[in-house]
Amino acid sequence: MRSVLTIMVAAMLGACSPQFADRPDGDPVNASVRDLVVPDGENDVFLTLPANPWKAADPINIAQQVSATWTDPEAAETKERTTFIARIAITTNHVMVTVLDGLGRRALDIDWTDNALTVTRADWLPDRIDARRLLADMFVTYWPLDDVKNALGHGMTIQQTPSGRIIHSDHTQNALITVTRPATDPWQGTATLHNTRHGYTLTINSQRMAP
Repeated sequence: MRSVLTIMVAAMLGACSPQFADRPDGDPVNASVRDLVVPDGENDVFLTLPANPWKAADPINIAQQVSATWTDPEAAETKERTTFIARIAITTNHVMVTVLDGLGRRALDIDWTDNALTVTRADWLPDRIDARRLLADMFVTYWPLDDVKNALGHGMTIQQTPSGRIIHSDHTQNALITVTRPATDPWQGTATLHNTRHGYTLTINSQRMAP
């Protein structure tokens, strides 16, 4: 199965987010590096990744294909669409993501451990692609609910239902992010993420792979 990840597509759509600088291997990760996606016009951080990337013992190996749709800001009536492929490998204290573009070129590698967060980008990758938004979308879609609750910034709340999750702003009571995903195993099947603030939708086809 050809795959994609919420991560990469969300990054492409995150032109309005702060650019995530590459970090050398082994460089300690401080809180500011784990702060993800500062909303436009606000000072509050939307989400801060936990120091421990993944606590569970069972490994997770996922192939995904993601289709993203969004509105071109220069042509408000025009819907744009793109697709990427990716692999996600998760073990205790370690998350690795490899992202390919539609031509199969290696675009982005993310290596997240409990003491380092490293991003390797292809030279041709547009500067607007933001690994912070990419990580945030994957995290809120798939990580355990308590981890997401603890990671959300001030003024943000999350509600979980059998069919997905909704992230609200306490200031407006509006749904900022709506996630639908398979009830039995969120990593197997189709999930969607709609970001109301930035006007994009991800459709994520996910399949578990053998370790």
